[in-house]
Amino acid sequence: MKNLKFVFISFSILLMSCHKHNEATNADITLIEPMEGDTLLFGEELHAEGTIVGDGELHGYSLNMINQTTGETLLTKATSDHAETYSFHEHWVNSVTDTSNVKIIVEVELNHDGDMTSKEINVVCLPQ
Repeated sequence: MKNLKFVFISFSILLMSCHKHNEATNADITLIEPMEGDTLLFGEELHAEGTIVGDGELHGYSLNMINQTTGETLLTKATSDHAETYSFHEHWVNSVTDTSNVKIIVEVELNHDGDMTSKEINVVCLPQ
């Protein structure tokens, strides 16, 4: 019984240390394009390209493009894959009917505790 208790305690400690081992506490989000304040003409393709580099294992990210003028979500991409780095390159074609401010948001889940970090930029989309 004493050995079984020792094995159980050892196994519990091992599980806890593996679970938290190498989880990220921070991530560097770099948007290569677009740049803050860029203006897109009607029919022009918006490229959302960048990298996410964590200081440990990350637990997924999402990329959203939201028309701040209308509240419409223009694009949503997400992954829950665990990795220390991510690269993304998404496309959306400007088809707005009024001059619109579009917010691009990249959110990263750092760990199993649900800690998050994010980066936002804004671009202007012109109608036809």
